Amino acid sequence: MDHSRALHEFDGFKSRTIFCLWTGDEVMSPNRIQALWTIYNNTACPIAMINRHSVEDWIRQDHPLHPAYPYLSSVHKSDYLRCYLMHHYGGGYTDIKITSKKWWGFFEALEASDKPVLGYAELPHGIPHVQGELGDRIRGAHAELIGLCAFIFKRQSALTAEWLRQTEALLDRKFEALQRHPACHPLDQTGVLLPDGTPSPYPLRWAELLGEIFHPLVYAHRAALLQAPIEPHFGSYR
Repeated sequence: MDHSRALHEFDGFKSRTIFCLWTGDEVMSPNRIQALWTIYNNTACPIAMINRHSVEDWIRQDHPLHPAYPYLSSVHKSDYLRCYLMHHYGGGYTDIKITSKKWWGFFEALEASDKPVLGYAELPHGIPHVQGELGDRIRGAHAELIGLCAFIFKRQSALTAEWLRQTEALLDRKFEALQRHPACHPLDQTGVLLPDGTPSPYPLRWAELLGEIFHPLVYAHRAALLQAPIEPHFGSYR
């Protein structure tokens, strides 16, 4: 079987695969390495660790990465890729944070359900970035929603399709600005002070490519969410 066909048929949900991402060329800190080890050691599931070299192995010929991808910060590359992977392949995703939980039962629970996604109940302080009346409604309903640091999706659901559509539509709108002002460092965001003391012209806010899309979307689809305590440890990880 050739590589492109194998990718087309791969199902991360059925294979119980968990994706982790490290998209920049910066070296992982000891805390991150320890966190990654707990994911391998404790989840009892296959782990697909994707870095800046191996990401090419996961790009589908029928849906290449958005042309804005090379201009994104490492954080925003990860934000985009978790959406891309969850739509095309499904399976689990977790930030590289310490976890002590086995994930097999979470996969089993979602498989027994008609829901497209399983995630942890969002934290009260987990949605600071959505403004206005909508933000107030979303924060008021946080216990009905799921967080974005760890989850499991069935592949090619209506929810992931809309998530990817909105994400790539934003990148379409920002493409020219990203070409003019690509990310200067892994944590770049609009207005952050650069080493020379000037504000960054990078045209994406910190949560613009993930939380500002993800939380309104899961709020609109909150009846389709399955909750379980899949969250990692949110303490020191950097």
